[in-house]
Amino acid sequence: MRFPFAPALLCVSLLSPLASGCVPAAKYQKVVDENTKLSTRVDNLQAKAQARLKALKDLLEDLKPLIDRGLLEVEIVDGRVVIGMTADVLFPSGSATLSADGKRNIAEVATALKRRNLSQNFQIEGHTDNDPINTPEFPDNWHLGAARAVTVLEYMVDQGFPSDRISAATFGDTQPVVPNNSGTARAQNRRIEIVVLPDLNDLPGSKQLLEAVGKAARPRGTGGPR
Repeated sequence: MRFPFAPALLCVSLLSPLASGCVPAAKYQKVVDENTKLSTRVDNLQAKAQARLKALKDLLEDLKPLIDRGLLEVEIVDGRVVIGMTADVLFPSGSATLSADGKRNIAEVATALKRRNLSQNFQIEGHTDNDPINTPEFPDNWHLGAARAVTVLEYMVDQGFPSDRISAATFGDTQPVVPNNSGTARAQNRRIEIVVLPDLNDLPGSKQLLEAVGKAARPRGTGGPR
């Protein structure tokens, strides 16, 4: 049997048995539509998270030979995936020029990252110990860390890593992983970290945050106004 007109009211139970009652059909449909959109968004976020988790697991498998040889380690630091390599396996002391072994090690990491085609961006971070340096080339540890990070970045780009998905930063001696109280400890603090940056576009509320400051999401490399 067909009804010529949709009912103006629906008697439904919303959210809980205590909320039972008659509501306008349009209001009810709006709630259904909003719940559907929310459910779809959650499903999409979960699918993206699962895909990235799988890609990172595959990347760990690719990096396992370097991990087993003690040349790098992979950690989760402040919610970010960090690929860490001690500077001593990459650079001569007080230098920002990659050694032959350093080039081979960075090339292996770059190849693994390219193979997995991760969607995230990466930042190369230079860290030093607290021994002061003061040379014409490096007046302090900030400059040494920066030069080493840029050197690694440039070599990865030379190996075919996309230049628009990588950046460099320096922390000097401000973020030691262990106290600088021995030669062994200082060697641990002299390091290069390749950090997998999170994509804030996937975070709930990111769109509202941009709207609050009057900005819209802009794709990388568009050259649009800032």
